[in-house]
Amino acid sequence: MIRIKTLHIEEFRGIRELDLDLTGENFGICGPNGTGKSGVVDAIEFCLTGNVTRLSGQGQGELSVKAHAPHVDQSKTPEKAKVTITAVAPTLGKEVTITRSVKNARAVEIVPADAQIEAIIGELQSHPEFALSRREIAKYVVTPPAQRSTDVQNLLRLDYIGELRKSFVTYANKRKSDAHEAERARNTAEVELRTALGLDNLNWEKVLENANQQRGVLGLPALTELTPKTSFKEGAAKKDGEDNKPSIAKGVALADLAALATSVEAGEPGDLKEHRESVLADLKKLQEDEKALSLARAHGFVTTGLELVADDVCPLCDKPWDADELRNHLKAKLLSAEAMGTLLENLGKAIGAVMGGLEERGTAIKKAADYAAKLDPAVPAAEFHALAKALEDAKAALKAFQDDHSQIEGAIAAIQEKWWELPEDAQARLDETQKGVTALPDSSAKDKAIDFLAVLQDRYERLLATSKTAKAMASRSSTAHKVRDHYNTVSNKVLEDIYEAVAKEFTEFYKAINADEGAFIGELKAKPAKLSFNVDFYGRGTFPPGAYHSEGHQDGMGLCLYLALMKHTLGDKFTFAVLDDVLMSVDTGHRREVCRLLKTKFPGTQFILTTHDRVWLQYMKTEGLIKGGQFFGGWKVETGPRIWDDTDIWTEIVAALDKDDVPRAAALLRRYLEYVSAVLADNLRAQVEYRGDANYDLGDLMPSTLNRWRDRLGSGIKSAAHWGHYQAKAELEAQLDEAKALIQKTNAEQWAINKSVHFNEWENFTKVEFQEVSDAFKALLDHIRCPNPQCGGYPYLTPRKGSSEQLRCNCGTINANLKMK
Repeated sequence: MIRIKTLHIEEFRGIRELDLDLTGENFGICGPNGTGKSGVVDAIEFCLTGNVTRLSGQGQGELSVKAHAPHVDQSKTPEKAKVTITAVAPTLGKEVTITRSVKNARAVEIVPADAQIEAIIGELQSHPEFALSRREIAKYVVTPPAQRSTDVQNLLRLDYIGELRKSFVTYANKRKSDAHEAERARNTAEVELRTALGLDNLNWEKVLENANQQRGVLGLPALTELTPKTSFKEGAAKKDGEDNKPSIAKGVALADLAALATSVEAGEPGDLKEHRESVLADLKKLQEDEKALSLARAHGFVTTGLELVADDVCPLCDKPWDADELRNHLKAKLLSAEAMGTLLENLGKAIGAVMGGLEERGTAIKKAADYAAKLDPAVPAAEFHALAKALEDAKAALKAFQDDHSQIEGAIAAIQEKWWELPEDAQARLDETQKGVTALPDSSAKDKAIDFLAVLQDRYERLLATSKTAKAMASRSSTAHKVRDHYNTVSNKVLEDIYEAVAKEFTEFYKAINADEGAFIGELKAKPAKLSFNVDFYGRGTFPPGAYHSEGHQDGMGLCLYLALMKHTLGDKFTFAVLDDVLMSVDTGHRREVCRLLKTKFPGTQFILTTHDRVWLQYMKTEGLIKGGQFFGGWKVETGPRIWDDTDIWTEIVAALDKDDVPRAAALLRRYLEYVSAVLADNLRAQVEYRGDANYDLGDLMPSTLNRWRDRLGSGIKSAAHWGHYQAKAELEAQLDEAKALIQKTNAEQWAINKSVHFNEWENFTKVEFQEVSDAFKALLDHIRCPNPQCGGYPYLTPRKGSSEQLRCNCGTINANLKMK
C-alpha cells in the first residue's frame, strides 16, 4: 500500500480548495459536524478508487459521484472537481503523484507511470477497505452472520470463496433439478411399458416371457436375455395388407385407455393428494409473505431486518418506532431463514411428486389423443390437446416457482386445478375413443403379435433411454453435491484457521483497550456462507456484541476486528488507513488506550483520523499517535472549511494584526483558547461549573483550568518535599513561580471582576494592546506544554478517577509525583 505525503483538493464536496501536508505520518483532523472533515475522507477515497461510498452505497437513491461529488457551485463543471495525492509506496521505495477528476472518475493519472505502482492503486480500487467509517463498523459487529461472512471475506481478499461457494450451490441445485426431472421421465416410461404388458410391477422376466409368447406366434426363436440392443420384432414380417396409414395395436391401445379411464374413475391417488395438499398449504403460507420470501431469497432481507432492529429509530429514514414491538411483529409474521430453508426443501420434494403425477397424466392424455386421431373416422382430439396443454402449463408453473420463488401465484393456481378429473367434454372424447378402438376388427393372431412387438420395442427403448439419462443425471447430481459439500468442508476449515488467528489478534487488541473486562475472549465461527461473532461478557458466557455490550464497546470491537483483519490480510503491507470518526462513543477512560494500541501495534501504518471531539485530537497528540493535526473550525458554502492547527495560530494572529485587523485577531485567539482550555480542563480535571447543554465558553474554562494547573504544581511541590526529592521540589517551585507570573500577565483571573480586561473587549484593543495579550497567552501555553519537540503535548493527570497520583506528559519529560504516601 501507500503512505500519503500531501493532499490537494479542488471544488470537491464541501471543499473549495484545500492543501494538507501529512508528511507520510499519522494525521488528525478535528472539527464539529458539518465543517468538512468527511469531505477530506471522501476526497482520499475518490482519488484512490474513483468512487465515494456515501454517494454510491446501498440506499443512496439518486445520488451519484458525477452529479454530487463536485462542490455545489461547480455541479455543472465536474472537470473542476479534482483531487491530487502525492504518496510513497514503502515496499517499492518510490514516490508517486495520483490525480483524478470527477469528469472522468474512472481515469486516473499516475506519475510516473509505473506498472508496480499502478498495481497497488488497482488493488486499492478493488478493495477500498483502507477507509473505515463508524457506520461501516456495523458490517463487522451487528450485521447478520451471512452478510458478515461476505463483508469479512471481502476485506480478507477471500471474496472468491463466497462466489465459488454460490456457484457450487447453484450448480448442485440445478443438477438436482435435472435428476428429478429425468427420474420423472424414466418413471413415466416405466408406467407405459407396464401398462402395455399389463404388469403391476416391472419384472424383466415377465417382459421377456410376454415378448417370447408373441414371437412364438410368429414362429420366431425365443429370446434368452434382455440387453440394450435387444430387438423384440427382429425377423417379424409386415402385417397382411399393411399400407402407409398409421395403425393401432388394439390390445395395447385398449390397455392404455382403460388405465386412463380407471385412473380418472378412481380419483386422486392418496399419496398424490397428500403431496398436493402439502404443497398448497406451504405455498399459501409463503403467499402471505411473498415479498419477504423473494427478498429473503435474494438478499436475506428479512433476517437482516430482524437483526438490525436494535434501536427505537429506523436506520434508513430515522423515523421513531418501538423496536421490541416491531421485532415481535416481524417474528410473528415472517418465517425465519432456517424455517424457510427447511420449508423450501420439503416443498421441493412434494412439488417433484406432483410434477411426476402431472407428467404421467399428461402422457396418458397425449396417447388418448394419438389413438383418437388414428381412428377412421377420427375422433376429434381438441379436448385432449387442450387438457394436455393445461397439464403442461401447470407443470411449467411449478417449475417456474422452483426456479424463481416470486412466481408463487402461478404455482398456487396450478396446484389448485383439479387436473386428475377429466372435464365432461374430454371424458366424452375418451369414451368415444374407447368405443372406436373396441370396434376395430380383431386382427389375426399374427398381426396382433406384430403390433404388440412393435409397441413393446418402442416402449422398451424409451425406458432404456430415459433410465440411462436418469442414471447419468443422478450421478451428476451426486457428484455436484459431493463437490459442494467437500468444498464447504475444506473452505470452512481454511476459514476457521484464518478466523481463529484473527480472533486471537482481535482478543489481544480489545483487551489492550478494555483491561477491566478481565479474561475477555472473542470467537469467530465459520459455517457455509455464514460467520458468527460472539464475545465474552465478564465471564458469563459468549454472546453477540449487541447483546450486552454498550455502543462504545461495540465501536471498540468493530475497530479491533477491522485492525485484526487488516493485519492478517496485509501484514507489513498495511501501511495506510483512514478512520473516520469511528470511536465517537468511546468513553474518555479508554481513549488513551486506543491511541496506544494504534501506536504500539501498528507502528508502520499511517492513520488518518477524523473526530468532532477536540479532546480526542489532543489525546492523539498527547499519546504521540499523531504529530500533525488540522482543526476545522467552521464552514461556509462559499469558501468551504475554515481550518487551522495549533502550530500556526500565532502566525495567523500576527498576519491579522499586520493588517490592523484586531477584531479578526481577537476572534482567532478566543476560539483557539476555547479549544486549548477544553483540552487542559479535561487533562487536569479542572473543576468547571456544570452546564446541562455542555456549552462552555472561554470564561467558564480558562480561569478554572489555570487555577487547577497552579494547584497541581503545588501538590507536586508538597509531594517532593515529603519524599525528600529536593531537586524536583526546586524545579516545581520555579515552574509554579513562572506560572503565577504568566497567568497574571494574561489577566485571565481578572475577567470576572474587571470588565475592561475581559476577553469580550479584546476587539476594542489597539494593535499594541492586543499584541501584548496574544504574547502573554502564547508564553503561558508554551510554559504548560511539554518542552520536548518529539512530544509537545499538554500534561495530564493519572489516574483519571480518584486521587491524582501523577502529573505527566506522554514522553515523561513532565513527570511530577503527587502521592503523599
